[in-house]
Amino acid sequence: MKRALVLFILLVLATIINIAQKPAPSKAVERARKAANVLELAMAKPDARIPKALLSKAVAVAVITEMKTIGLLIDSGGDGYGVVTRRFPAGNWSRPAYIHMAAISIGRPQLHVRSFNVILLFMNDKSADWFLDQNAIMFDRERAPVAGPIGEIKTEEKEVIPVADVFSYVFDDGRLQSVDLKHRLKNVGINFDNNLNKATYGVTLGEILTDSDGKKVSRSPSEVAVFSETVSRFFVPEN
Repeated sequence: MKRALVLFILLVLATIINIAQKPAPSKAVERARKAANVLELAMAKPDARIPKALLSKAVAVAVITEMKTIGLLIDSGGDGYGVVTRRFPAGNWSRPAYIHMAAISIGRPQLHVRSFNVILLFMNDKSADWFLDQNAIMFDRERAPVAGPIGEIKTEEKEVIPVADVFSYVFDDGRLQSVDLKHRLKNVGINFDNNLNKATYGVTLGEILTDSDGKKVSRSPSEVAVFSETVSRFFVPEN
């Protein structure tokens, strides 16, 4: 009887370990690595990167890679996938959660196909909590990201910190650009790729971004941690 019980416990433990060590989907690994690479490239030039004043205060960071915009004769639209991570009160960052950005614009006839990368900094708990309120974020007039500053922001006497809920950047043609998204993309929003979040972690985006004590996420594949690790190197809080 005791032997059977021991075998049963070992079987349960083995099952739990296998679930915890389940490798991340290749799609999840690819998106995390691409986003980390975009951030590395965007921060490569000290005089042309996101200023420390924003890096130290950002509460959440999202990177959408290869945002493709397609213009047709009447309609145009955009579509891209990426990741978001949130800074916890202790200073550590959440695992990367998977998101999808889409935009629809109706304007003058045009034909084009473009691809670029988007970086979004959510500067306070109010804006970071938009990810927890519902299954999507629409960037309407009140929530529209503001073009973020590039390079250190200083006056002769003290550092000047711009104020906005969300700052937006585009990384394109090998350089970081200060871009107001509402001028580049119309009717833009972010929804949550919870099918991929569940396949990677076993939970949804809301649980990933609030898992400050590590008790909500049932799996934590090391292969996707590269994005959060990259963010933690650049987005260092002030001493």
